[in-house]
Amino acid sequence: MVRLIVWIVVGLLALSFFGVSLRNLVDSPTNQENISFLSQLLQQGWGSISMWLHGVIDPIMKLLHLPM
Repeated sequence: MVRLIVWIVVGLLALSFFGVSLRNLVDSPTNQENISFLSQLLQQGWGSISMWLHGVIDPIMKLLHLPM
C-alpha cells in the first residue's frame, strides 16, 4: 500500500515536471467523451460476462439442488 502511494506521488511529480495539468486533462471535452465511452464499454462488457456466468452457474446450481 505504501509502495502504491509512493508511485502515485512520483507520477504526480513527473506530470508537474513536464507541465501537465490534471485539471485541464479532466475538464477537456475530448477526455470527457473518452471516459464516457470507456465507461459504457466496461458496463456492456460486465453485463455480457455476468449473463454468461449466470448461464453457466444456474444449471449447475439446479443440478445440485442448491438454493440460488
